[in-house]
Amino acid sequence: MSSSDERISSAMRRVIADAVLTNERIARGIGLNVVDLQTFGIVLDAGRPLTAGEISARTGLPTSTTTRVIDRLEKGGFVRRASDPSDRRKVVIEPIHERLASFQDAYAGILEDLARLNEGFSAAELDTIARYLEAMVAQGSRE
Repeated sequence: MSSSDERISSAMRRVIADAVLTNERIARGIGLNVVDLQTFGIVLDAGRPLTAGEISARTGLPTSTTTRVIDRLEKGGFVRRASDPSDRRKVVIEPIHERLASFQDAYAGILEDLARLNEGFSAAELDTIARYLEAMVAQGSRE
């Protein structure tokens, strides 16, 4: 392993640990557990309603666990179940956008910190970082 590989690996472990602990704190602050919070984020990021099966596939959670997560998110007012307009036999999960403010507020400070951090890098450097992170996401979605 090269020196760069070791630096990246070490930094990534620290970033992951910080992210997990921060997300745990944020989840508790808005009345969710961390899995429910991350699932809500996945529903938001989808940009369209998702079926429970799609949520299960995107989270990697078993379908029985996904159902319980959706139940808790619905009870908390974060999502609602609705009939799929293209196939009324299907049920989709859609975010309740009024709850989006609490989600965004919870991450506002982090996003401000990232914006300040980004100011120390050139556009080309930020593009490289973005490509690296997107490749990580793509690799993770293949596993």
